[in-house]
Amino acid sequence: MSLSVYDITVPVMVHGLNVMDDYLDHAQALERTKGFRPGRILDERLAPDMLTFGEQVSIGCNKVAAHMAKLMQRDPPAACNTPMMYPALKGRLLETRGFLQKVQPDEVARAQSHTYELTPPIVRGWYGGDDYIRHLVLPDFFFHISIAHAILRHLGAKIGKRDYLGKLSQQSGGDYS
Repeated sequence: MSLSVYDITVPVMVHGLNVMDDYLDHAQALERTKGFRPGRILDERLAPDMLTFGEQVSIGCNKVAAHMAKLMQRDPPAACNTPMMYPALKGRLLETRGFLQKVQPDEVARAQSHTYELTPPIVRGWYGGDDYIRHLVLPDFFFHISIAHAILRHLGAKIGKRDYLGKLSQQSGGDYS
């Protein structure tokens, strides 16, 4: 079976954004359970030089839009500066999922055959489409989900691999119990 660029980006990213949405719910529930002030978890981070939990969500959305625009050979949208509040972050996730759901397979059909210029802060240089997708787009996307997961676990959230994997459908191979 052959997978298209669309198949390995758009549905995967929509699924991952749904996981991030669930993580916002877990964060709010953890704040209530632990008696934290509302919004405290949005400011939590694993290390001083890392993004906060809220920024993982916001920047993750910005990266999705920028990477997909690059794959579609369009100018990247301006990065959104989402307020660090639960309703605003949920709205940003909804907006980003809406953007992805409008992407048509033919808009990224030849993305793996293009060359992409990457600039700091992460890397500099020219990369082929396959390398760009496999070694930057997808790992970068999953990095933000993983760090949000780690922050919640570090604070005591009762989440695990099933939460990270999200809600799998029968199309994805069935139950993973």
